[in-house]
Amino acid sequence: MTTIASAKAPTKLKIAGILMTGPEQAWDGTFLKAWEEVKAEKPHGLEINKPIFTEGVWNDTADTVASLYARKGFDIIWMHGSYSDQVKKLQKKYPDILFVVSGSGNEGLGGNQYWAYIRQHESTYLQGMVAGLMTKTNKIGMVGTFPADDVWDAVNGFFLGAKSVIKGDITKKITFIESWFDPPKAREASNAQISAGVDQIYMDATAFEACEKAGIFAHGKYKNWIPVSPKAVMTSSILNWKPSIKWIIDEWYKVKTTGQPYNGNTKPKWFSMAEGAGDVVLNDRLPQHIKDKVLKAKADILSGKLVVPVIVGPVKSD
Repeated sequence: MTTIASAKAPTKLKIAGILMTGPEQAWDGTFLKAWEEVKAEKPHGLEINKPIFTEGVWNDTADTVASLYARKGFDIIWMHGSYSDQVKKLQKKYPDILFVVSGSGNEGLGGNQYWAYIRQHESTYLQGMVAGLMTKTNKIGMVGTFPADDVWDAVNGFFLGAKSVIKGDITKKITFIESWFDPPKAREASNAQISAGVDQIYMDATAFEACEKAGIFAHGKYKNWIPVSPKAVMTSSILNWKPSIKWIIDEWYKVKTTGQPYNGNTKPKWFSMAEGAGDVVLNDRLPQHIKDKVLKAKADILSGKLVVPVIVGPVKSD
């Protein structure tokens, strides 16, 4: 009987990154942090390189950069944003490389493209509870980047959390600045909502100083913003890319050790809060009864008792 021997297990893994904006933007910064942490953990005993990346490139420039990384012998090219159009041009030319795209705006190409996704609806639900318990006006706002699928799920989660604890109706104010990172535009949008009476803002963009100056409360996204503005930021939803990075490494390692072809997902793959992909941080200044209520809800989410629905439909301002 003839058997096919497994390929020799690799000992090193070379990853290159292409970033939409750069480390100062939380979407990219949290990814780089997770990369460093996974590197230190050495999954499968692999020696993984420190983060090597190019930031702020799109379209033909992204093609050029990805091709350069491919020719330099990188095993995984993680294109951290909406880059399926670029991968479509490259994946057949470089069939041995695993390409990753992340977030909304991508196409599920399969093959050697894998699609990592983020859903933060569970952690933003907990943030919304805090906003609902703290509001005095029942006017709650959101200042966002773009109206993308993986923004709407978080926004809807936030307002669901607020509605779960508020008696009466909520007046919602929704503003998108149409930029992934533009603090001046975010401040302008925040100030307009504050003038309209909003006293809680879910900050998909970053304009915490506007909230602090006005004496209202903000709720941050992707990383812990509380140290940046401890007077204004009452909660932060934490984005952890480690489960996604480990999944990709596992997929690469499986191909390299079994000789099986890449089988990239054609639908977004995301990990839950219970799987370690997210969390919420609460400001120490919050009253204990609010902390207790939110932590109870968090425990229920982690246990599966409380299921927060994924809702990606748009929310309109009232």
